[in-house]
Amino acid sequence: MILLDPQKCQGCRMCESACSFHHTGHRMFNPSRSSTRVSRDNDTAVITLSIDSTCDLCEGEETPLCVKYCAYGARKVSR
Repeated sequence: MILLDPQKCQGCRMCESACSFHHTGHRMFNPSRSSTRVSRDNDTAVITLSIDSTCDLCEGEETPLCVKYCAYGARKVSR
């Protein structure tokens, strides 16, 4: 399971790119193929993080890529 901490997220969306890279077989970055989403309410600046049912915890990778490439520590693996 991946734990999300929206308070630490800066909205860079690197997690979306990393996830999409996994889901395209390491061929391209395509955020529409990502299992995770980052959204920001422009009025309140509140960031919302989500992971949908297509997440396979980056099967075949040592660490889920969204966790590995989160520069702000907003994602962690709970084992």
